[in-house]
Amino acid sequence: MSQNALIPAVLHVCQRVLPTLHIQGGASEPFYQAPKGNRPAILFFREDFVRSLFHELAHYSLAGDMRRQIDDYGYWYSPCGRSSREQEQFEQVEARPQGLEKLFCEIWSVPFSPSLDDFSGRHTSAGFLEKLENAYIDMKTTPSNTPQRVLEGMRYFVSSVSTCRSITSRL
Repeated sequence: MSQNALIPAVLHVCQRVLPTLHIQGGASEPFYQAPKGNRPAILFFREDFVRSLFHELAHYSLAGDMRRQIDDYGYWYSPCGRSSREQEQFEQVEARPQGLEKLFCEIWSVPFSPSLDDFSGRHTSAGFLEKLENAYIDMKTTPSNTPQRVLEGMRYFVSSVSTCRSITSRL
């Protein structure tokens, strides 16, 4: 699937499996805006980057109902230039979402690489990579309810497109 078609396809899947969530690209920074009154929750992803969409969708999928009532799920964000302790805390929070993001990338055939969200030149720790890989395996084998729905929707869509291509290529 072309990169131009990828984001609309992912958004189509999300509309089906997460009908109460509005997803919007083009943001300068990703952000989750919790629902207020009659306004639905809005998930903003950066620019039009599919990896940003996958990452933010992973956070949404893993957040529980209580966290989804709080902007950005109540997480703190510390910009580049974190102390070693702050980076360690960041890695604790990021392993599971990045494990799920890796699975989204696999389903859609998008290259995945871990993100430290830190441009100071710090190397990815072996501990973080191990936690990310364990989270990836957990998401692949025993995902919780919301990730399971999203994964099933993605797999169904991608397999349907593949089947249609196979049929039309033989015509």
